[in-house]
Amino acid sequence: MRVPVPSRPRQAGPLSPFGLAAAFALILAAVAPAKAAPDDPYFKSKGAWGQKHDDQWGLKRIGLTAEKDSAWALLGPKPQPVVVAVIDTGLDWNHLDFDWNNLWRNPKEIPDNGTDDDGNGYVDDIIGWDFLANVNTPFDHDGHGTLTAGIIAAASDNKIGIAGVNPHARIMVLKALNAFGQTRASYIAKAIVYAADNGARIVNLSVGHPTLTRIEQAAIAYARKKGVLIVVAAGNAGIETGGFGLASAEGVLTVAATNPDDSHPGFSNWGPEVDIAAPGVDILSLRARRTDTLFGIPGVEYAAGTAYVGEDKRYYRAGGTSFAAPFVAGVASLLLSKQPELTVDQLERILMQSAEDIQTPGLDQFSGAGLVNARRALTLDPAFSIEAAVTGVEVVQASGKPAIKVLGTAAANAFKSAKLEIGEGEDPAKFKTVVKKVSAVAGGALGVIPAKEFGGSSVWTIRLVVSHRNGETREARFVLDVGG
Repeated sequence: MRVPVPSRPRQAGPLSPFGLAAAFALILAAVAPAKAAPDDPYFKSKGAWGQKHDDQWGLKRIGLTAEKDSAWALLGPKPQPVVVAVIDTGLDWNHLDFDWNNLWRNPKEIPDNGTDDDGNGYVDDIIGWDFLANVNTPFDHDGHGTLTAGIIAAASDNKIGIAGVNPHARIMVLKALNAFGQTRASYIAKAIVYAADNGARIVNLSVGHPTLTRIEQAAIAYARKKGVLIVVAAGNAGIETGGFGLASAEGVLTVAATNPDDSHPGFSNWGPEVDIAAPGVDILSLRARRTDTLFGIPGVEYAAGTAYVGEDKRYYRAGGTSFAAPFVAGVASLLLSKQPELTVDQLERILMQSAEDIQTPGLDQFSGAGLVNARRALTLDPAFSIEAAVTGVEVVQASGKPAIKVLGTAAANAFKSAKLEIGEGEDPAKFKTVVKKVSAVAGGALGVIPAKEFGGSSVWTIRLVVSHRNGETREARFVLDVGG
């Protein structure tokens, strides 16, 4: 289907940005360096829907602030465009606060000529694909995809609405969910493979379903091998992530949600598969035309229109791990804007190592490594690593007496020292050092603690503290029930 090159202001129906002139203009568009703070009204305001926190509190909480040391100011003089594939319900690309410069363009496809110019099996796939209808117009009729994409790449510094995480992101629109949020594993898998084959560096999957299929896992492995970071929402069922669909897949970065006070919201799935956390409550983003995303969701009490924000109702507030994941995908894209040479392993390591420890000290099942931190991520040495993990204990004999062998990992790229401590209860007020010198080890024995050290209480917390040569430390905790 041929479509005319649109002009602004927008018309009533969905327009197409696929025309050759528009594509040519976008190719020539220069990438401008970011300012420390954008001038978008909702970035500056608070209380737009009667809440006490800032309207875009999530951006500020992860280091994208109005201060001089904002993460945006750390991008350097020549930030590069980065392709982020959003596999979701599509995108309302005609939203007033979404710039077509932030759309990915297939450089090997000639617009609207009815030919598969690049031979990838998709005719005229200029900005992505609709895997449901098998067409090249992945427009959003649900709103979820537009919300997700808006968090990553809403137009920034345009004196309108909100700011996105990365003004240099290029959204590859891959529609794999229908207007009811339903899909098939085959659509998800095809979209992941498409993203990997067509230049995406990051994939955002704010998609959840109870089981993980072999075809999805195979697609993820394929994309990871091609250097693609896949960011997945942990899910909103308030259950353990083990076996819960894409969140439990190997080779993905699983994201949990946080409240404005950094606490764990009850809906956010949890478990050892959780890698990192990001803001996921009362998140403001773009509203796709004629949509009310929360309306009609089974089990959700919601009155039609109450999530609309602004007199023009162009914005929408929502909560869920679906809207935490794009914060992480956005920060990952900021890293690649500054350092496009980073590998997928380096990218993942930086995100994890730079995260801000919140909730339970050390790695935990609710926030993983902690809250994503854009400011620190952009300044962290890609070679930096420090890891502390206690994976279990064994009852052994030491010098003929019972003891507890502690298993786990104490490692760093510049390891200085490590020690084991214990304290009474699940949240000790103080700790006692019981193994002063723990050698660097990956997945082995950290040390042996005599059983007599655990007298006087039935519950103890074992703490591993690892120190890097630069002075930074990491800790891990393990709660041990020794009985009455």
